[in-house]
Amino acid sequence: MTKKNKIEPVTIVLPTRNAATTVLLSLQSIHKQTYPIKEVIVVDNASSDDSIKIVRNFAKKSRIPIRIVSRQKNYGLGASFNFGVESSKTSLVILMHSDCILPTAGELDKLTRPLIENNDIIATYPTLFLPESVWQTYSFWEKCFFSRKVGKGAAGLLTKFDCIRKKAYQDVGEIDVKNFGFGGFDADMHDKLRKIGFVAKSEAVVMHLHYLGEGFSLGKLLAKLRMDSRTNGRCIRMRGLSLIHDGLFLLIRPSLAILPFIPYLHTIGIVMLIIYSFLYTHKVFITRSTFQDPRIILLPLLNVFLLYYETFWTIEAFLFGKNKIE
Repeated sequence: MTKKNKIEPVTIVLPTRNAATTVLLSLQSIHKQTYPIKEVIVVDNASSDDSIKIVRNFAKKSRIPIRIVSRQKNYGLGASFNFGVESSKTSLVILMHSDCILPTAGELDKLTRPLIENNDIIATYPTLFLPESVWQTYSFWEKCFFSRKVGKGAAGLLTKFDCIRKKAYQDVGEIDVKNFGFGGFDADMHDKLRKIGFVAKSEAVVMHLHYLGEGFSLGKLLAKLRMDSRTNGRCIRMRGLSLIHDGLFLLIRPSLAILPFIPYLHTIGIVMLIIYSFLYTHKVFITRSTFQDPRIILLPLLNVFLLYYETFWTIEAFLFGKNKIE
């Protein structure tokens, strides 16, 4: 059902957790939007860096009201979004990450337009990008971790910059923090919303900055992989393979890890593993700044190790399914 264009102010919910390298850029891009914003609710999860100080300083000069909620314990993204949406005073709410920026002043208008024009649409999402220029500023291990995402658009309700009708958010029971509070809730929320209404791709674009500091070590890479792998394992455990595309995608790397141990297929499996060890982070091998780094010699072996590392944590989460903070 279409309706006449009527501007409806939005509330932006922006959780933070040690986001000092990106949160100012995120707030600045929000501040430039031409679409009316009633309030930005920043929910900080026990940051140990200067995140809150940066937000407070920006709030003093912002034309948009910024409400800061400081938590002494990290309750995770899911609980932060639920709190922000519950306390919002608008019918439309924006879920956004503090490491994302909006490249133009019209992105919020593009995101909300389908909802304003059509009552049957209950949520919209943008196309997500990691720009080459941002990736080039990363340290070596961060470049390795995010090399597969550079310049590739990903469209979906990922809570990076999504607009949802507050009533619909509440009707589906909000984010399931018991099972997905620390990861995987975006896919679960997308599934639940599609069961009660239309979820539409908008023309909006959001840039994902990730981490812009210099402290992205190999240990941090391992920690992020463990978190992502456990999220995948929980998703398979909780959702099954109800979505064939997602299910097959989540099982690709575990299948590749097992193939070398299957009788009559082990030779093919080993060859595929060798090819994978280079292709998985192929951009790192063809980029001058990383190709000249001595650590690249270890990268093929590391990629194979990480394949089994990810598989282990995916299986662990699938078998035990604990939803705990990483």
